Amino acid sequence: MKKFLTVSIFLVLAASTVFAAGSSEANANKLWPKTNAVVTVGFGAGGGTDTAVRPVLAEMEKYLGETINVVNQAGGASAVAATNVLAKPHDGYNMFATGSGAFAGFGVNGTSDSTWVDWETFHPYSGPAAIIVHPSSDIKSLDDLLEYLAEGSPNFAIGSFGNGPHVQIEAILKIANVPTPNYTTLGACRDVGISVIAKDSVAGIGSFSSLIDLANAGEIKVLCVTTADSWELDNGEVIPSITSILPGSETVPQFCETWPILIPRDAPAHIIEKLKEAFHYALGTEAVKKYASDMAFNIVAYTGEEADRFMAIQTSGYAWTQYDAGLVQISPADLGIPRMEDFDWEVEKKKLSK
Repeated sequence: MKKFLTVSIFLVLAASTVFAAGSSEANANKLWPKTNAVVTVGFGAGGGTDTAVRPVLAEMEKYLGETINVVNQAGGASAVAATNVLAKPHDGYNMFATGSGAFAGFGVNGTSDSTWVDWETFHPYSGPAAIIVHPSSDIKSLDDLLEYLAEGSPNFAIGSFGNGPHVQIEAILKIANVPTPNYTTLGACRDVGISVIAKDSVAGIGSFSSLIDLANAGEIKVLCVTTADSWELDNGEVIPSITSILPGSETVPQFCETWPILIPRDAPAHIIEKLKEAFHYALGTEAVKKYASDMAFNIVAYTGEEADRFMAIQTSGYAWTQYDAGLVQISPADLGIPRMEDFDWEVEKKKLSK
């Protein structure tokens, strides 16, 4: 009996050792062996940024065979989330997601010191903003809207001060020589659509991706999209492009946002490289390609230097547009941000070596 007990204990210990070794080996093969990675989205659940990045992250999870938790933390046009992620260990477990336009405005809005230099960024696609009203509104065209906005006390909604659609409407108003209205800020682009449907807001602008289903359902009327080309809804209705209805607006499509996933630039290199690999895999899947098509997105797949250059250009365009419109007091010049006409990537990329 004693011999049998000794053998049994030995077998249990041996099995435990093998199991522990197997677990250690499995953990060693994981990209994140300690716990799940987390992506903090800088806007509310269901908004344009949130809905843009989740399908990509879902496909990245499948490729990596690991779980990536997604949480939402709104505030400061995503500056709050950026600051919190940067304050955490740069060990590759903590990432951030935002709209490129909102990120570009951090400095001039004084909401965060973070710039594109701090991050490796992965941009899945770009997409336009949409200017919307209620289907029963007396406002039937962009000209009607501009006339309404010029009256002095308009009710116009945006998702967040300094986000991409906000800066795009500012660029449009400047071209049309219409003063900046007092905005109603709602937290996310999706909320703009809901507010217009409820008639709490007369008009608004948001990312088209977060509003397109409402447009296809006939719950909102889209006056235009901020692209160079028109867009056709499911019912065959053609939404005009801003460039086709507003003279001088040819530059507005340059402000179309991307929705990048960001990780601190000094995170472990092997994690960044594996994420890049998973990211490009995700963009090639049928699920993401269909999603992009359904949401009026253009897949761009920016990573590496191409992503850095794009972020630097967006920072230049967005920062100076806000400053020239009188929306911010901090001059981009004081932050070393060049105007678009002075932009030189060979100069800008030297900031990475400082």
